[in-house]
Amino acid sequence: MRQIILAINALLKFKAYTLINVLGLACSLACVLTVARYIHQENTVNQCFPEYKRICLIKTSTSSGENFLGGYRSGLEKDPAVEQFTVIYQISDMPALFGEQEIAANAFSVDSTFFKIFPYRVIAGSGRIVRPRDVVITRSFWKKKLGGKNAIGATFKNTKGNKFTIIGVVDDPDTKTSWMPDIFMSDELDEFLFFDPIYAMLMAPDTDIALLNKKYSKEHPRSKWSTYETVRYQYLPLKDLYYDKDHGKENKNYQYGNQSYVRVLMVVAFLVGIIGLLNFINIYTVIMSKRSREFGVKKVFGAGRTDIFLQIYAENILLTGLALLLCWALIEITRFFFFHELYIPTTTDSGFDRKVSAIVLLGLPLLTTVYPFLKYTCSRPVNSIRELASSRFSTRSRMILLCFQYVVTIFIITVSLFFVRQLEYMLCADLGFRSHDVITCRMYVDKLGLYKTTKEEGLDEGKRQYISNALVNKRMSESTLFEHWSRGNDLLFTDFRFDSFALNRAENGFHPALSAHLTTHSMAIYDFQLVEGRLWNDSIDEAFTKNSFKVIINETAKRVYGIKDITKDKLQPEEPHYASSSLPDFYNPPCEIVGVIKDFNVRHLSQSIQPVVIYYHDASIGGIYTVTASYKHENKAKVIDFLRRLYEESTGRTDFEYTLIEDELQKMYREDRQVVNIYTLFAGIAIFISSLGLLSISLFDIRQRYREIGLRKVNGAQAKDIYPLLIKKYLSVMGVATLLSIPLSWIAITLYLQDFAHKAPLTFDLFAVAVAITTAISLLTIIGQISKAANINPASIMKNE
Repeated sequence: MRQIILAINALLKFKAYTLINVLGLACSLACVLTVARYIHQENTVNQCFPEYKRICLIKTSTSSGENFLGGYRSGLEKDPAVEQFTVIYQISDMPALFGEQEIAANAFSVDSTFFKIFPYRVIAGSGRIVRPRDVVITRSFWKKKLGGKNAIGATFKNTKGNKFTIIGVVDDPDTKTSWMPDIFMSDELDEFLFFDPIYAMLMAPDTDIALLNKKYSKEHPRSKWSTYETVRYQYLPLKDLYYDKDHGKENKNYQYGNQSYVRVLMVVAFLVGIIGLLNFINIYTVIMSKRSREFGVKKVFGAGRTDIFLQIYAENILLTGLALLLCWALIEITRFFFFHELYIPTTTDSGFDRKVSAIVLLGLPLLTTVYPFLKYTCSRPVNSIRELASSRFSTRSRMILLCFQYVVTIFIITVSLFFVRQLEYMLCADLGFRSHDVITCRMYVDKLGLYKTTKEEGLDEGKRQYISNALVNKRMSESTLFEHWSRGNDLLFTDFRFDSFALNRAENGFHPALSAHLTTHSMAIYDFQLVEGRLWNDSIDEAFTKNSFKVIINETAKRVYGIKDITKDKLQPEEPHYASSSLPDFYNPPCEIVGVIKDFNVRHLSQSIQPVVIYYHDASIGGIYTVTASYKHENKAKVIDFLRRLYEESTGRTDFEYTLIEDELQKMYREDRQVVNIYTLFAGIAIFISSLGLLSISLFDIRQRYREIGLRKVNGAQAKDIYPLLIKKYLSVMGVATLLSIPLSWIAITLYLQDFAHKAPLTFDLFAVAVAITTAISLLTIIGQISKAANINPASIMKNE
């Protein structure tokens, strides 16, 4: 208790330094703990399930490079190592009609074993689905969509008019999970068209998954009509699902993590934490320097090393405790900002928060106590009274710590500026196709698309679709708002998938390429540049006939496949062409190459341009479910209004939605923008914390030189002579920090870009701007004190000294 009272008195004696120190540490801890909570959340995904380490799913990998969750007819669920398994069918955006309100819900159709492997806590009603039309909903769906009203016994209908009854509500999992269903339905429903079942298995304890996957490493024909394409099934541990990079991530029922993004956050949080720690130690040594005589006298009167350690440790615990309280207040205040602006959502885990707080409160003071404790206990009392009062060595050591702070600060600013440059470079890059003023929207809603239908229902739906298609086709063709329009295709970014092709014949070996089926109008919308041959022509190109085996490729495909003459060379697809399904014996010959277009990039520009193979798609086949069109920029508002009115007229609905190609491009670089925003924010915080440290040091250091300044002014020195004298030391520190930070920044950025195919230039001006920003803010921080010292009356200085 005595040590705590001494610590409180000591800190209150130096209120300004204490306040600055607590504020700097609180800002640093707020950044570190916010990121730490997010990283903890990302690294504990699916751990809410008691047996998560024993749960596996089946991952399907095709020879063409496609990966997805599945396992139908794989037989892996029958292995003796599997204790029990469940089959999951997923439905994305299932329309659920609650009275007059239609809500899109993500649903899982599950059997009784599902809740044994994945136990969800029931908070209302029952979690046991007995009847086919009983459903269980999640707490989040209940709160957000149904307003938290009593849901037990409530009913909703699907678009076929069938009624479902809510029998229970399950709590949201304690940790983040890979899937996000809103509704759990019975697997006994026979009205849905279920595809692609997902198998989840509980493995026997101590099962070696790697060894088991070797047992099933053999590849099999993907289907009975596959000519060349093979498939392989493997066990995928649930604990690895969230960060698995292989399978497609377009399923709305699932969410996936990005380890690279987590590592980037970890690095910047660590750097801000280092700045905060150095700043804390630096400011505390200023306080200790002002108390050097106190500790010297205590040592003269017999104070032992334990007494000094306990006092310093108690003071650091008090400072850390105050900073921690302010830190948690800042975290709660800024939670909305981090979630909505920086996209760092975190769920509250009180257990983790308590552990982290305890570690910080007890562990951080140990780190910050070591340096001042060793410094004051390893010197003789007479030196503490004489030398530390002069503060020469102390000032030197503080300048070294300040230098390290500025090294890290300049580093963060430089990296932040480069991330901004790289993002702008990617957003403004020429992608090789029209990436502006293109819109896509839904023009027909198939109410029965999820369900099995009778012949009469199919005929009625066909009539409605025919009337809607005729109307849309007429209105779109008559409109002068559009330069080109096409039906059936989405935006270019989502049209492509990986397939494999071989030059002329399969024996030459298959290589992956991005492939898509595009219409003549789609090619016109995106303004692909022809290099050789021709583009699609509806008058001569065909679909679903023996003349359908034709492709257009890009320049990279021509180079990768070693094509010399497109009139002679052909490409053999590994997977049968879609026209093969209408031909005898799934006829799958090599495809004729009719044209070569300039390279274009539909993927993130960190990746290299891929070979592209484009099949012909006949726009006249099938219904008009979606419309994609290009337009003049000045007509954007008119185009959206026209499409909205057309949608309402053709469907009788008001839930019109559209997507612009510019929005999809921005979405592709969303994580890059998040990194830019986070580094920019943390760079600002780093500058702020470093400025607090500089302010404290300069307050003490310049005050220590008042006598020297007075003597110089008595001997004729002017204010203009004092400024360089006082500012030289800080500029020297900045110069050394610059020399150290520039190569470190260059190395870090180079390592970060080593896997990037398209890189923004790393030029000297980037480093110059970072140094200029840091220097300017630092000078603004101390200029007031220097001006006050340079203009002070020497008589008052000599009198006080």
